[in-house]
Amino acid sequence: MDNFQFLRDYQDLQYSIMFDKLIDLPFGRVGYCEGDHSAFWNQALVNQPLTQKQLLLIESTLKKLNRQPAVYFENRNSLKPLIKFLLKNKFKHFFEDCWLFHSGKKISADRFGQVKKVTTEKELENYLKTFDGCFQKDDPQNPYGELGDYLKVAEKVWHRHNASNRIEYFTAYSGDKPVGVSTLTNFNQIGYISNVGSLRKVRGQGFGKLATLYCVDISKKRANKFHCLATEDGTYPHEFYQHIGFVKKFSAACYTKQPLAKN
Repeated sequence: MDNFQFLRDYQDLQYSIMFDKLIDLPFGRVGYCEGDHSAFWNQALVNQPLTQKQLLLIESTLKKLNRQPAVYFENRNSLKPLIKFLLKNKFKHFFEDCWLFHSGKKISADRFGQVKKVTTEKELENYLKTFDGCFQKDDPQNPYGELGDYLKVAEKVWHRHNASNRIEYFTAYSGDKPVGVSTLTNFNQIGYISNVGSLRKVRGQGFGKLATLYCVDISKKRANKFHCLATEDGTYPHEFYQHIGFVKKFSAACYTKQPLAKN
C-alpha cells in the first residue's frame, strides 16, 4: 500500500466517526465534519500538483459547507511545487501529521490485566471522565489542550460503532481507579490508535505505554496489518511513541487559506 492509498483508507476509516461526508473530486476527495469546523476534519486530500481551476473547486466545495479551504497531502519531494502553489494563493501551513507505525517489536503482556475494554454505559461514563482528565491545558506533555466538544463526539461514536468493534475504547486502572485511556479503530486491516492519555498524578508509572501497546495487541488480534497513529513532530507524544516501538513512515501536511483581513 502506498502512502496516498493509506490516507484514502484512513478517510474511509474515519467515515461516520469524524467525517460525516466524503465528497469525491476528479483529482482528490473532500472530508467534512459536521461537529468540528476545524481544518483537522474539513479538508481536501490530494496527491498531485493542482491547477488554478482545481484549487477553486476545492475552495468552493468547502465554502458551500461553511468551512475554511484546506488541502491535505503527503509531504514528499515531488509535491514541493504544490506547496509553492498554495503559498502563492494565500494558503499557509496549518499542521503536519507524522504517521508512525508499530515496528513489530515484542510487547510484554505482563500488565494487560490492568486494562479493560469499555462495554457498558457506566464504563463509558468512567472512560469519558478519565479521558477529559487526561487532556487539560498547561500540561507540558499535552500539546492538544482541553477536549471541549470532542467529548460529545467520542460518546456518540462509541454508541454508533462499539457493538461491531469498529471502534473500541479501553481504560487502564491503578487498582480500581481509572487512570488512563486509549482508543482503537479497526478498518480494512488498519488498526488506528488515538486518544491515548494518562492522569498527571500517575505519569511516569507506564500507564500511557500500557494503554497504547494494549491497543497494538488487540489490533493484531483483529487481524490488522498496520498498527499506527499520528503525532506532530517535535512534540512530547512524538518522542514518547518512538520510544515505545513506533517508527515514522511519512508525514502529511495541511495548508489552509487565510481569510481576508477586515479593514
